[in-house]
Amino acid sequence: MTTKLITAKGHPVMRRHHAGFTLLELLVVIVIIITAAAVVAPSLGPRAQQARLDSGAARLDALVRHARTRAVIERRDVALSPSADGRWVRLTYPGGAGTVRTPPLDLGETVRLRLAQGSDVGEQAGIIFHADGTAEHVGLLLSSHAGVRRMVLDPARGRLVTGGS
Repeated sequence: MTTKLITAKGHPVMRRHHAGFTLLELLVVIVIIITAAAVVAPSLGPRAQQARLDSGAARLDALVRHARTRAVIERRDVALSPSADGRWVRLTYPGGAGTVRTPPLDLGETVRLRLAQGSDVGEQAGIIFHADGTAEHVGLLLSSHAGVRRMVLDPARGRLVTGGS
């Protein structure tokens, strides 16, 4: 944008106006953004943890369905076995007959799986899916910093039923 000025001698002079922000205006906007981020950030932490727990439950459910399908297709028992620390879950053939050619499921840094206390299945064996598609009644606990998700394996259908967190 330009403005026309007339000098004392009567000659027109063009004067330009520069548009932009001052350093003070930029600093004020940066302070407002940092303040808003500081207020919002703490509330996002529990949601991220809950999302990791939900994701772990969904991936575990998919692995349970895969184990049941493998048992039915191969017409032999397939065991779903959590690692000692609960981070990894593997598919194996019971009785030391080998490992199923399925990559182990990594539940991540913060999510852990363990068999519920009082289940009839030993922790070494894990959950055993039979050739007819059934499995033992087993309770699972999936935990993270966001809480604990209780899951129960339906023995007739071989599917996980999720409880609250």
